[in-house]
Amino acid sequence: MKHQRFLPAAIAAMAVCCLFLLGSCQVAEVVIAGTTYYDTEIKTNDNRLITGRIGGQRSSNLPSGSKTISIKTDEGRMKIKSETIEYMKLARKGHPEKQQMLVYMDFKMPYKKKGVQKYRTFKRWQVLDNAGDHLLITAYGHSYSLSKDGALVITYSSDEGIQYCIQRRGDDCPILIGRSISGRSFMRKQWQAYLEDDAVLCKKIADKEIDAFDFKSITEQYTPGRK
Repeated sequence: MKHQRFLPAAIAAMAVCCLFLLGSCQVAEVVIAGTTYYDTEIKTNDNRLITGRIGGQRSSNLPSGSKTISIKTDEGRMKIKSETIEYMKLARKGHPEKQQMLVYMDFKMPYKKKGVQKYRTFKRWQVLDNAGDHLLITAYGHSYSLSKDGALVITYSSDEGIQYCIQRRGDDCPILIGRSISGRSFMRKQWQAYLEDDAVLCKKIADKEIDAFDFKSITEQYTPGRK
């Protein structure tokens, strides 16, 4: 990943530190054993670095909407508000090379009221899918866990799928654009609407030269102002 690419402050650490992107993560409806713990590193917004473990009974799966993180440290158990955390790294014992990075961040969900486009803002723990010079894509599911080999597992419901958000340079936060269960025709229309300032890329997507779910190509090729 190029260091000069567009990376908002909220997820810059995620892009630098994660060893691989969502494409190499597992996505499934799974239940992780209640005795599973994950080695954890938390960096807070006031630059504190907290290490320990999370997981165990009732909490091995980390819900994406968790507002508080309970971590067991050498000094005892701490509860940290998610909104005060800059990023969180998770790893399975024996697989420190597969640290997974999560960031608790805002995203906007679009809706229309009386024909006017409006947005509701929510917070979720998200992962980075792909990043380019002018565009990035984040994703979240219902919850997160780590497989035995340390890979990230995203648990999701069959009626919602994995949810994808995009953020262009200049946007204040990501915007929900589609889901893993969305049809390709719907996603092509979404790209036409949200990336209309790059006519070249929109035509490639409309003509199916680039698949609507080929996020790597889309983020790499998006160039605002092309006609």
